[in-house]
Amino acid sequence: TSLPDRPWPKFDLVLLGMGDDGHTASLFPGTTALTEGKRWAVANRVEKLKAERLTITFPVINHAWRVVVMATGANKAAVLSEVFSGAGKYPIEHVSPVTGELIWLLDSAAAENLPASARSGATYI
Repeated sequence: TSLPDRPWPKFDLVLLGMGDDGHTASLFPGTTALTEGKRWAVANRVEKLKAERLTITFPVINHAWRVVVMATGANKAAVLSEVFSGAGKYPIEHVSPVTGELIWLLDSAAAENLPASARSGATYI
């Protein structure tokens, strides 16, 4: 159901992870929920999992005051390198708070392929 007469919710904090395919919050590559712009939450068919997943939508995520994305492990390094270079092909790249703050929590294995400029002054978990 669409809620056009209501403003987007403003969560204080949204904590997300990132899969090795760049998905987040059950927003997987190639799924219909990636372009949902009216509803707060949707059922999203994920063929690679052969399952329906419930997820909040990017407008809900992006209206939060603070969004934290955690990614750990060497299996995330290649995707993160592309994400930080602005490839524009991964769902995680749609996370862009409207007025809030975006914080990345990465371990050194996940950040391994990032350029030095992205790693300088970074704190790793």
